Amino acid sequence: MPATLDISCPNCGKELKVPAEFAGKRVKCKGCQEVFAVTAPGKAARPAAKPPAAKPAAKAPPADAPKPEMTPDEKKRSRFVDDDDEDDVPGKSPNPLGVIREDDVARCPHCAKELDPPDATICVHCGFNNRTRVKAETKKVVAAGASDWMTHLAPGIIALLLVVGLVVLDIVCAVNMREWMEGGALEMDEKDLTGRKKMLVRPGAFSTLIIAISLVIVVPAVRFAIRRLVFDNKPEEKVKK
Repeated sequence: MPATLDISCPNCGKELKVPAEFAGKRVKCKGCQEVFAVTAPGKAARPAAKPPAAKPAAKAPPADAPKPEMTPDEKKRSRFVDDDDEDDVPGKSPNPLGVIREDDVARCPHCAKELDPPDATICVHCGFNNRTRVKAETKKVVAAGASDWMTHLAPGIIALLLVVGLVVLDIVCAVNMREWMEGGALEMDEKDLTGRKKMLVRPGAFSTLIIAISLVIVVPAVRFAIRRLVFDNKPEEKVKK
């Protein structure tokens, strides 16, 4: 006689009976639909109750006879019957627990739900990583407000304005430097070919010095402004407590 195992659902505690051959396989609880592995209890499996004596087989109805309508209980049980198993094992009772065929579809080892696609690295249902065998952590974040955006973008805007100001300063100095130096201590009595008085130090030297000093500030400021306003223009996420 086939042996059965008395087990209980780890989720709802419902007492269930399964054939002993299902030990080590995953089954689905009929009550709460929880999927869990069948483990043999400490006590030995007891034989199933002796079935009633078989009645004489009734005469088969004609092939063209209409099939009798199923009762509600029969319809309910038929949802869990595996047609292949019934054909292979004559007289096998319907499976009320809905045993999951391990070779049927690829399933997540963490939640036992079907993987989509079958070779997926991350389970879309629970976030389990089938390669690293670690479940991904989830966190709730707070949406950034107007103050967060201003605080994040303000340094980039200030750096951009500083660059513009230094460029304008360099242009103004290059255009007006000679005029600013006329009448100063560096002006000489000797005149050049254009009729202007010569300078001990050329005005272009001062303009070049100012531009060189400006470049020391402008280059890193441009890089920072581009990084903050183009590539990293979103405020940092805040984890909801």
